[in-house]
Amino acid sequence: MQNLDSLKDLWRQQEESHIKFSQDDIEKMVRKRSSSIVVWILIISVLEFLLPNLIFIFTDFESTLEFHNKYGMSKIMEIYLTVHIIIIFGFIYVFYRNYRNISAESEVKQLLSNILKTRRTVKYYIYYNLAMMVVIGLNMFYKVYDSPVFLEELPENSNMLLIWTISVLMLCLAVFVFWIVYRVMYGFFLKKLKKNYAELLSNESL
Repeated sequence: MQNLDSLKDLWRQQEESHIKFSQDDIEKMVRKRSSSIVVWILIISVLEFLLPNLIFIFTDFESTLEFHNKYGMSKIMEIYLTVHIIIIFGFIYVFYRNYRNISAESEVKQLLSNILKTRRTVKYYIYYNLAMMVVIGLNMFYKVYDSPVFLEELPENSNMLLIWTISVLMLCLAVFVFWIVYRVMYGFFLKKLKKNYAELLSNESL
């Protein structure tokens, strides 16, 4: 009977004991989690830029150059590539700066602001990549379909409207697939940042 009473007392003590964290402890944990998330976003954005370009250089580089030269797209593609590299490096720098800002000691309001900025930057990064796909795709269609080489090889009675329609639909499908990939890949981190933001906000209101 005494053992049973002892077990009951122990159970009550365990039920009444709670781990309590101060606001500073919660802020430090959220800051650490958020900075880790931004590091992963930075790593993925760098890999996303490097891997396709390395594959392109070591596999289809020459054939792609021949295709561009054949349809007179060399100059415009060089411009697109230069602009793309500059903008991507700009995004990578902003991701790194967001990481530094979140990791640095600052007030809660500033930390909340940095988390919001990071989420907006990721969204802008996704929108930019999808928009770039559309711009380059449409320009490539125009250059190819309007070139003398293509028109000479085109069978008689071909319906250009149908060719354009199919091409645009294929481009839309490709953009949609990439949008899904981005939603899955970056959406996970955006949800985590949103959760951290809500946790900080609720902690601040206590």
